[in-house]
Amino acid sequence: MPSRRPALPPCCHRRRHGRTAGHARDGEVDPASARRVVEEFLAAASSRRTERLVALLTDDATAISDGAGLAEKPLWYDTPQRIAAVVRAGFKPTPAKRRFAGGTPAIHYALVNNAPAILFVIGDQVIGAVTFDITGGKIATVRGIATPTRLVRVGDAWRQHGPDTPLISRW
Repeated sequence: MPSRRPALPPCCHRRRHGRTAGHARDGEVDPASARRVVEEFLAAASSRRTERLVALLTDDATAISDGAGLAEKPLWYDTPQRIAAVVRAGFKPTPAKRRFAGGTPAIHYALVNNAPAILFVIGDQVIGAVTFDITGGKIATVRGIATPTRLVRVGDAWRQHGPDTPLISRW
């Protein structure tokens, strides 16, 4: 169950802390290091290794999700253990999730608002995005976006810049 902390949309959360999604608490993140952390996160999430997910998160990590448009308000998680449990469950591919998504997505690394991210893509359509704030080599904030109306600009940018090799070609 999500915590009772007031849920803020990701844009308000960034403003409250005075930084954009791509900035870590200590300043800019090295792009190669950020990609490595995100790839480790994806590998741990895909293998469902809870301990490794917790180890990749800061002690005060938070996660927020728009609930794919299915929840009335954003979902907020505020402990590394709870975040790892939710991520582990969310990253387990199932036939029901594939039906809901409209197919089998590929997962790509990207930058969204200068933040390291992974994108779930079917064909040329972005169906989900997860962005990360990274500090000290660990993930401080995870933001999940899957509401189609919130992904329009991400999808437009994706199609404009073209895909790279997916991290996972068939999730």
